[in-house]
Amino acid sequence: MVYDTLNLSKEQFQSLFHATKLINTTERFKNLLNKIMDIAIESVGAERGFIVLKDNTGGLNVKVARNIDQSDIGENVEISFSAIKNVVAGKDAIITTNAKKDPRLKDASSIMLYNIVSIIAVPLLVKGDIIGAIYLDTRTSNKVFTDAHLEFLKAFSEIAAIAIENVHYRETIQKENILLKQRVGEKYSPDEIVGKSKKMQEIMEIVSRVSTSDIPVLLEGESGTGKELIARTIHYSGLRKNGKFVPVYCGGFPENLLESELFGYKKGAFTGAVEHKAGLFEEADGGTFFLDEIGEVPVSVQVKLLRVLEEGRFRRLGETKERQVDVRVISATNKELLKLVQEGKFREDLYYRIKVVKIFLPPLRQRKGDIPLLAHHFVRRYSSGSKNISKKVIQIMMEYPWPGNIRELENVISYAVVMSRGDEITEKDLPSELLQGTDSNIPESLNLNILEAQAIKNALRLAKNNKSLAAKALGISKRTLLNKIKHYEIFS
Repeated sequence: MVYDTLNLSKEQFQSLFHATKLINTTERFKNLLNKIMDIAIESVGAERGFIVLKDNTGGLNVKVARNIDQSDIGENVEISFSAIKNVVAGKDAIITTNAKKDPRLKDASSIMLYNIVSIIAVPLLVKGDIIGAIYLDTRTSNKVFTDAHLEFLKAFSEIAAIAIENVHYRETIQKENILLKQRVGEKYSPDEIVGKSKKMQEIMEIVSRVSTSDIPVLLEGESGTGKELIARTIHYSGLRKNGKFVPVYCGGFPENLLESELFGYKKGAFTGAVEHKAGLFEEADGGTFFLDEIGEVPVSVQVKLLRVLEEGRFRRLGETKERQVDVRVISATNKELLKLVQEGKFREDLYYRIKVVKIFLPPLRQRKGDIPLLAHHFVRRYSSGSKNISKKVIQIMMEYPWPGNIRELENVISYAVVMSRGDEITEKDLPSELLQGTDSNIPESLNLNILEAQAIKNALRLAKNNKSLAAKALGISKRTLLNKIKHYEIFS
């Protein structure tokens, strides 16, 4: 039998089985330690028990101190640290039936002081690394520990150590996740939107209102005006801030691939579908789905998109089963959707479904008063506040038409910070296209594409080609970055 290989009796094996079920259903760290301690005390008939865990510096801290009646001992912990140190140093259990005469514990004054008779201590090991120990003792001569007690505690400590490590790891991840969400929320709070112009103040007033509801929002404006930033601000200021924000750039996919990305597919639905795959709508369940450049969505896909928006229902490719999702949809476009409706390229019913609230983001040339604010903001971001901007550079920026809008301005500042060798950014640090670009008819591609591609190359180089880190540095999603790498033919 299995319990024979563990040197346990049938009764002990059954106790171990029940103990395992008990501790593996405990999710809170403190509760878990208490349960482990109570099981250990009861199983061997100890009077007291302690769980000692290592801290980040390698020191030993008593995390739980319990009596046989399952009550906490309190702050005045009477424990033989000599026994614990022996266990930690040797990564092996110790047992003594006469602690006062045990040579291993001769320096332990607490044994004499508190009349400790029998001690048993076992290490808590995870993958060979010691994370702490379980200590038990008795102060009555008719309650000494046996080898059978030791065998049980050895087996139990292995299970307990894994449970402690797993719950501690889970709680750490949860805390980090909460902190990360708080930081992301702070990054995309309305207070972080740079702009004091009247138009931006009006936009932020609408943003604050729509954030408190699930109403569909359509963001219109030229490329680079900050539509995704506004979408993220709505999400992280709203009811779904603890859910996911899932962006998709609709112009980056061919028709069949976009449908499978949005709605997922069943294994065998088409050539190459070797396994089931959830779509992005399922990933966004409970959160916000951002459809960037929704005007690029093919008419055939618009039908399924409308049904998700109206009923929250869809089918994966190749499936007959309907699935339900709960998402808020924010859309964005740089096209005139009403014109596309008139041309039969965009469904009228879908248009009116997504534009319950419409926000137009003006181009930078129409909010020139915000240019100095934005320029200084990006300098602080890319130089950690170590550089200034000369008045001449600000003047040049105010005269430039910014066909690529805020994104182009950010790329220019990123370039200038890298090129600048002093404490101040001067006109010689600016890209030549900017110095030549005071003519309002300058092609957008001459500026935005060159600068954007260069900014992506710089980010990839600094991130050592780590796409996730590069995307984070650029303030865009990894998916958007991959689309742009493909568009600009940037090869690592």
